Amino acid sequence: MVYIVAAFYWEAHMIIEAYGLKKVLESTHFQQFYSKEAGMCLTISGAGEIAAAAAVSSMCTQYQPGAGDMLLNIGICAGMGGQEGVFVVHKLTEQATGKTFYPDMLYRCPFPEASLMTGMAPQVGVGPQAGVLQRSRALGAVELPGRQEEAQRARGYRGLYDMEAAAVYQAGAYYFGPHQMVFIKVVSDNGGADAKDIAGHQVEQLFAKYKGSILGHIRFLQSVQKSLYRQGKGDLRIGRSAQGDKKQERIQALCADMHCSKAMKDGLLEYIRYLELAGIDYEAAIQRMYDEKKLPCKDKREGKKCFAQLKEYLL
Repeated sequence: MVYIVAAFYWEAHMIIEAYGLKKVLESTHFQQFYSKEAGMCLTISGAGEIAAAAAVSSMCTQYQPGAGDMLLNIGICAGMGGQEGVFVVHKLTEQATGKTFYPDMLYRCPFPEASLMTGMAPQVGVGPQAGVLQRSRALGAVELPGRQEEAQRARGYRGLYDMEAAAVYQAGAYYFGPHQMVFIKVVSDNGGADAKDIAGHQVEQLFAKYKGSILGHIRFLQSVQKSLYRQGKGDLRIGRSAQGDKKQERIQALCADMHCSKAMKDGLLEYIRYLELAGIDYEAAIQRMYDEKKLPCKDKREGKKCFAQLKEYLL
């Protein structure tokens, strides 16, 4: 199943409509939409880190995700460096603590990568108008008493900015690996104290602009997720033939030569599954690394660098 978290309904409306998701009437704490046929559960969290973390925990406690499932956080954000369009996030920073998190980028994505900061500061001048998204966009607002540390971290920041993603990652980490979480953000404004409030219909129009590419990538994630279940929910089963057994032995030897931890091994195996689905000759790239004496690795740290280089070779 693909689990989706969005802060507001208008960020999720396109997905609900495209997949025919039905509202779960039994869900009382958060709005939730579900389709067994589509293999999808979508939760509307509301704005802010606490709401986002609570929504992820509530959904995952209810449905209990497995090794082949994925968590997708989608929504609007501010582009503090003047960015425009859709981005996939490769680095998350929590503004209040300075902690950083790195989703594993195992899949080819049609969107450029970006770093994102998640903060709790409310936007300056946000009013109670009906239909207006009460969302933080102003990094200038963190100059309130007790926020000097956050302001220092935010000063000069030129990436994306939202109010939920880092919390979604931290709550999701209890149920998903880093390779099972994807963060897609659509830039709605450029932040700052003068950022305008954005009405729901404007957000809907913004997502409609990128509908084809966003839904296309969600379909791709679904195909990867379904393949994982067909192959045994995370177990490495490439085939029952003698050739498949030899390939499995080679990949197990690769994990040993990279000194993979459990999390790194899971990521490597899922990456190889993706490459097989995409028809990419990963074995030639692995052999190249052996020929260049980059494998076997001396320790786990060297193994991580080797894994990163393998991804560069192939993607």
